Amino acid sequence: MSEQHALQQALQQAGERLGCDKVIPHGYHVHYARHLLHWWHQPLRLLEIGIGGEDRELGGASLNMWHQVFEQAELYGLDIYPKQALDRPRLQTFVIDQGDPAALREFARQHGPFDVIIDDGSHRRSDQLASLFNLIEHVRPGGYYILEDYFTAYWPVYDGSTLARDFLDTPVRWLKQTIDIININNLLSEQVRRQVPNWKIDALHVYPGIAFIGKSHHSPPSEIPNEHFLLNQIELDELRYGIYKQLFFTHSRDPMQHLEALLEIKKWVDASIQTADEALKPKSS
Repeated sequence: MSEQHALQQALQQAGERLGCDKVIPHGYHVHYARHLLHWWHQPLRLLEIGIGGEDRELGGASLNMWHQVFEQAELYGLDIYPKQALDRPRLQTFVIDQGDPAALREFARQHGPFDVIIDDGSHRRSDQLASLFNLIEHVRPGGYYILEDYFTAYWPVYDGSTLARDFLDTPVRWLKQTIDIININNLLSEQVRRQVPNWKIDALHVYPGIAFIGKSHHSPPSEIPNEHFLLNQIELDELRYGIYKQLFFTHSRDPMQHLEALLEIKKWVDASIQTADEALKPKSS
């Protein structure tokens, strides 16, 4: 049996015994076994956002699973409800709202950095983004920032949307933009690079319901061969798309900002086409 398979079995057995939804129904333990194998018998600093349950005596299944399986792990859990009943050696809980940037930064300043941060909190897009933006810099090189249940970005009950998925600022949209972040040094425009956060990441692993963002040991490489090629490609990009540049920048900052204006333009274009069509129709004698 491989080490990875052994870890997968250990997580499954502990998770089933503790009632951890990472195992049933989600099956995330398969992916955790793949990506967390390095720390199984090594020191691990793991922060999990969202402990579960609205009572101080409830929740904690996943923290207990990590505690049992990763015997050298130092574990930290954040929740909006007090969970001190779970506290014991190697496991501490804190009452912190994951949507509070200042509280997150202060916590990370005092207790970070971490090898692994898992967001299994409210699943509301504003909370998920607040946590991502303020905590990812506190993941050590070689570690992971992990988003669980990111599919809630498509559901209005979590302030997401399926129809507006390309216009709302959601975790899924940022997972897509992670490819740009990994390739920040292959972007031609300095103005565009300034709009892309330098999270120092070099990997993105996306599975159904769970995504692992990998922190890099080194600056992302550039594949731009030389200065002549760079200047040539900048010029060509400007010739083709420079006229739309401001629209692109506005959209990347806030896709919803000009949605109403775009809708009005579409209505005007549709009406103009209809008027032109009417004018071209043969007139009855």
